[in-house]
Amino acid sequence: MAAPERKSLGEYLALEYPFNVIADPDGGYVVEYPDLPGCITQVEDADEIIPMAKDARAVWLEIEYDQGIDIPLPT
Repeated sequence: MAAPERKSLGEYLALEYPFNVIADPDGGYVVEYPDLPGCITQVEDADEIIPMAKDARAVWLEIEYDQGIDIPLPT
C-alpha cells in the first residue's frame, strides 16, 4: 500500500490546529499545540495569544516541512 501523498506547505498552513492556553501563575500565558510536538510559545498579554500562536504554528510547520518530517493532521 502506497503512503498518502504529502500535502503542500500551503495546505498545512491552511489547516486549523487546536491549541491550549495555560495561564502562568507569575504572569503571562503559555500557548501549546498538542498535535505539533514542541510547538509552544509564551506571551505576556492576552492580546498577543492569537497572533503569537499563529506565528509559532507557521514557523513550526515551515521548519518541519523543509526538513521532510511527517506533519500530523489536526485532531
